[in-house]
This record gives sequence, structure tokens and C-alpha cells, in this order.
Amino acid sequence: MEHEMIDEYNKIGQKIGVVDKEIAHRDGLWHKAIHVWIINDKNEILLQYRCAEKKLYPNMWDTSFAGHIGAGESSIEAVIREGKEELGIAVNLENLEFLMTMVEKVRFREIVSNEFIDIYILRQNVDIEKVVLQKEEVSDAKYVSIDEFFEIVDRGDICPHEMVYKVLRELWK
Repeated sequence: MEHEMIDEYNKIGQKIGVVDKEIAHRDGLWHKAIHVWIINDKNEILLQYRCAEKKLYPNMWDTSFAGHIGAGESSIEAVIREGKEELGIAVNLENLEFLMTMVEKVRFREIVSNEFIDIYILRQNVDIEKVVLQKEEVSDAKYVSIDEFFEIVDRGDICPHEMVYKVLRELWK
């Protein structure tokens, strides 16, 4: 089993070392991640459906793509890598907009995840027929309208990132 090494941070966001992601999730160590919301020219949001084998929130809709920022990696480098890995897309950085950093503390089964998550909006037309899903991570992807998106949020059929949904509601009013 390959170990995914990530930078470890203290609770005020200062880097303090490098740790295996599994240990970070076991022990609740602070680390960083990215979430990217893809919006096309029709103002639709691309959602991914997490595969059944995921340890955290399996079989749920989620952000377009997301992932941990690797040890020594920048947030933007993680965006480029995760877009390629999870959906097989090339991220056009000219269309990428930083939204905010969200602090999230999650307990789910055996996972304790304490993350600083950089949230981005990517305004890019991604052809859903050409995405290449990373089978270990993603089992489906689809575009939904803004209204459909918030219906999914209100039903609880999406990973619980309440803070970002509140911000997105304000942004997309």
C-alpha cells in the first residue's frame, strides 16, 4: 500500500511537519485540501458521485473534484493534479477563481479529518462525455442547475460542507 504524504499544520495554520494521510485521519491532525466547483457557460455545476469504496462519505454527491494537498505541493498544483486524476481534465488556470479557505472538522466512522480547505470556482466548459472518472474515487458525474444543486443540498444527498453551501447560496442569489 502506497503512503500518501501530506504536510501537517497546527490549529492556526502553520506548517509543522509531514505526515502520512492515514495517520492524519486517524489522529485528527491538521492538513490542507482543495475543493473545486466547475461551472459551465449554462451556469450549471458539475458534481461528482463518490464511489462506494471511499472511506469518507461513500455514495454521495460532492464538489466537482477535490483532494489533499501533497507534501511540499501548492494549492494550485493540487488543483491541476486532482482535476487530471479524478476527471481527466486540464484545468485552465485563467478561469480559476479562489473563493475562500474553509476550516472543516469532520468525524465519520474511524476518520477524524481536520482540514484547511482552499475552495475554488472553475468557470470552464467540461464535456461530460469526455471526462475520465478515476474509478477508485468517482463513480459518476453530472451537471445540475443552481436550483437543482441546492435541492440536493437541502435533501442531504451531498457531502456535508455546510459552510461552503452557505457562501455559495449568497454568491449565486
